[in-house]
Amino acid sequence: MKASAATCCLILALGLSANAARGQDKGLAAKYPKDVGIGRDKAVLFHDDFEEGNVGAAWDEVNRRKGRGATDDAEPVEAETDKDIARGKRSAKVQLRKDGHEDVTFVKWLKPGHDELYMRYYVRYGKDYGYHGHGGSGFMADAGKGGFKGAGKAPDGDKFFWATLEPIGPRGDFDPPGALIFYAYWWKMKADGRGNYWGNWFRPKPDQVPKRETWVCVEWRVKANTAGKDDGELDCWIEGKKCGEFRDINWRSTNALKVNKVQLSLWLEPAGYTRAGGGTTRTVWYDDVVVATQYIGPKSE
Repeated sequence: MKASAATCCLILALGLSANAARGQDKGLAAKYPKDVGIGRDKAVLFHDDFEEGNVGAAWDEVNRRKGRGATDDAEPVEAETDKDIARGKRSAKVQLRKDGHEDVTFVKWLKPGHDELYMRYYVRYGKDYGYHGHGGSGFMADAGKGGFKGAGKAPDGDKFFWATLEPIGPRGDFDPPGALIFYAYWWKMKADGRGNYWGNWFRPKPDQVPKRETWVCVEWRVKANTAGKDDGELDCWIEGKKCGEFRDINWRSTNALKVNKVQLSLWLEPAGYTRAGGGTTRTVWYDDVVVATQYIGPKSE
């Protein structure tokens, strides 16, 4: 029996959609060489290449927090213009100092929110980057009702879920900055056996350890579950190659809770430097951030 033209088109479309989710096509970025014009694509919700204006101006918040008793007032966020480091004319540079800032977080709200989201960005870890406390790129579904109860406590399913794709830190036998993991909080997360709910891990395999002083293209995807079903998803790609695929996640208890926030973050408290590889600074660079409703892929150079 011959398939109709409409049926063939449907099968092709479904195949293309599946390939995009797996990262088997070139992605949205392939249509925009050097990302020129990508921010105007209807699937793109946010784009920042840090080329113009104050670093962080395109974000809704750039939160800075000093360590307790800090005396170093150096600004932790600046534009990197060194042509041997920056992608394009400029990149965003973030530097924590042991006697200065312990936390910097770029925040973009995407209200009212989405059930499926992709974020692609480039990251470069400095030579001084031993390990950290926490920090990477991530998403939140935040109903704004005090949903995050604090570290060690599971959130309510109708108020909050969150994950950050970040290096594992000094845990395991990995060179700095450590292997990448998703560090996550959600209502169905597992306890540690003593009643505490510390961030659960989704760990890509094989282990992905970013090389320092090298730009790395990272992308993740989150798909919220249908309320009452374990059909939530989480994926990640490094340099356009899928390295993590996690399924059957029950992120939320209501479809009203949407992913409405993305961020780039870096945190290391002063007391943590000794156990996190020593040194007195942690430097990281970010560039070419795109948030979209479909697979993005590496920047077409």
